[in-house]
Amino acid sequence: MRRTIFIVALFLIMGLPVVEGDEDDGILFTWNGNASTVELIGEWDWNSTSSLADNGDFWTVSINLDPGLYCYKFIVDGDYIFDPGNTYRGYCDGIENSVIRVGENQPLSHHIDEDKLVVYSSENPNAEYNFVQNGNLWELEINTLSEGKHTIPLNADGKDSLAVFWTGPQSDFVWEDALIYMVMTDRFVNGNTSNDGSPTGAEAEADWQGGDLEGVTQMIESGYFTDLGVNALWISPFNTNPNGSFIAGDGQHQVSGYHGYWPIEPRQVDPRFGGEEALEEMVDAAHSMGIRVMADFVVNHVHEDHVYAQEHPDWFNQGCICGTSECDWTERRLDCLFMDYMPDLDWKNRNASEQVISDALWWIEEFDLDGLRVDAVKHVDDHAITNLATRINEKFEATGTDFYLKGETAMGWSGHSLEDNAEQYETINRYIGDDSLDGQADFVLYHAVVDNVFTTGNMDYQHLDYWTNRSQDQYVEDSVMVPYLGSHDSPRYISRIENDSTQWNQWEEQSLPTTPSLSSYQSAKQGLAWLLTTPGAPMIYMADEFGQHGGADPDNRRMLDFNFTDEQQDLYNFTRDIANLRLEHEVLRRGTYSTFHAEADLLAYEMTSDDESLLIILNRGDVDQLESPYDEVIFGDATLFDNALALSANSVTIVAKSAVEDNNTDHTNNTDNQTSNQTTNETNNNSNNTENNSSSEDNNNSQEEETKTEVEKTSDDNNSLNWIRNLLAIIVVITFLVFIQMNRKSEGNH
Repeated sequence: MRRTIFIVALFLIMGLPVVEGDEDDGILFTWNGNASTVELIGEWDWNSTSSLADNGDFWTVSINLDPGLYCYKFIVDGDYIFDPGNTYRGYCDGIENSVIRVGENQPLSHHIDEDKLVVYSSENPNAEYNFVQNGNLWELEINTLSEGKHTIPLNADGKDSLAVFWTGPQSDFVWEDALIYMVMTDRFVNGNTSNDGSPTGAEAEADWQGGDLEGVTQMIESGYFTDLGVNALWISPFNTNPNGSFIAGDGQHQVSGYHGYWPIEPRQVDPRFGGEEALEEMVDAAHSMGIRVMADFVVNHVHEDHVYAQEHPDWFNQGCICGTSECDWTERRLDCLFMDYMPDLDWKNRNASEQVISDALWWIEEFDLDGLRVDAVKHVDDHAITNLATRINEKFEATGTDFYLKGETAMGWSGHSLEDNAEQYETINRYIGDDSLDGQADFVLYHAVVDNVFTTGNMDYQHLDYWTNRSQDQYVEDSVMVPYLGSHDSPRYISRIENDSTQWNQWEEQSLPTTPSLSSYQSAKQGLAWLLTTPGAPMIYMADEFGQHGGADPDNRRMLDFNFTDEQQDLYNFTRDIANLRLEHEVLRRGTYSTFHAEADLLAYEMTSDDESLLIILNRGDVDQLESPYDEVIFGDATLFDNALALSANSVTIVAKSAVEDNNTDHTNNTDNQTSNQTTNETNNNSNNTENNSSSEDNNNSQEEETKTEVEKTSDDNNSLNWIRNLLAIIVVITFLVFIQMNRKSEGNH
């Protein structure tokens, strides 16, 4: 949800007034476009329509409505259509409509202007802070506040909002900067044995083992995450889960709700996790260290003991069990039940959907969260995600701070061509956008390269390069995707590398993975280096940074032990060092990926921006060498000689350029790879390549640019004033049009 527009600020700059509609005039509905007739029909009276007045292709009508939610549609030249300016949807009588929310408090306009929080009101919006009145504005000097996150309630003139922002170094954070660390609370660290849950009768490996939020707080305060370069935590669900044990998916074993995904209370932190106070303390500790907190939020189902299932059985689908006969996971994705004790929420039921959204807003505000990981996205109606995102956007992003919504839309990798994988990408993209998710777990990339390259070695590094490139051009523009090597739903990464036939086992009576070999720890470094030096917001599943072994769920969720072996310490140090390089070099977080050289066991790729370029070399083969214009090794043990790098076997190398490069060098994808030795570095794969000019060409171009700059400087100075005047005129026009649209939405659609 990256759509944050400071309309009021632009009007102030341009000296234009801000006009607010009078609620006594009714709710204003508008439609833009050329038509013969435009009518409005809605839930307030399905038996009659209201005609919109034509004001030069800008159609309007006002309707007096009592507070509440209403379905409606426009009828344009006889065709029923959704309101194109309102993403909020819902069902009336089984038919999808646009939905308007009437009677809610209007937001209080505000924005950050350099070092000031500016609020548009006649009254002081919050007397607990040192707001100073300036005409019709109230201003707060935010540089007087402590560094960190601030969430300030604003209330004035009958309106209210939340001002959410960070001060200090974290104010420049974008979610591409995130290194996400996934914590399953019960299996992480036991920080308080007094809240440990009693045995439920489940198998020991699937029962409560004592991890809690106090344990997470202790690890935050110890500096573990900061030392590791982690700046965002994804925590498993906080909700209270049932006390008993229940049959597992295999129909044989008993499992408990230690994982958090079977909620029985909508707004309660499980006492076994430490309760509400422990969650508040954990979030405060994280924010004090500059770490964002993303909560796991379940939207598809509840446990049968949930208060909603007990009190509102009509809120749930009466479907079949997913994956059973005639109950395909995809065809019945919207109404099938994961297990018979997990009622499936019916998002077409407006009371149910509005309640779940209200619960999400409560969790975010009550505990000052920074993001949500939305579970099982494709198993709920599309409007579930857009409505949730719209409400979060309205409430928490008005100040300009992005609240990150990450989705889980489990898909696969279907073959070696884009055509084979079109459905996979399309399904994931379906839920990403301005009024939807910001990004999703990159399932296609996971199955393409973790399954086939890093763990089994079935495919080579040209395959790795091709599908890494595809993650740059197949997803919605500006999405922040989440690559990963393992998760709480997959066997442990290092045990998959070990590949001793135990990695898919789950239970104590089976042969479970044991301590991996030294070679597996070394091989694990290739994937970790790739994960931390390619675009996106990478996710590390807890303990993958040091090579925790384990099989499939629940064996992949063993209680952690941070007393490292020598091999674990070495892998942790490796992960830590590259993760901190990622923090130090913005290009590794926000740069563009492009292929430099690819062969079966060696991949060299560049991460480039306007200010920097780095070359990353993954070598899973024998000793090798590579020619390149990069001449400063910043990671690894490679040595330089005669414009070439001597690469160790099974190594990771990161190289920089010590000389200043020509800023006009084209580092975008789909360009030719021209190095000083093109024969050595040419590849025959389908990946994108980048242009790399020789050092002499760089010097000539640099000199040429310096000359051109001197010649053009005077002309640029003379033209700058006219350019600014033209730009301001364009801004006035654009702002006026956007203001009309925003005014319509604030009057009619909130």
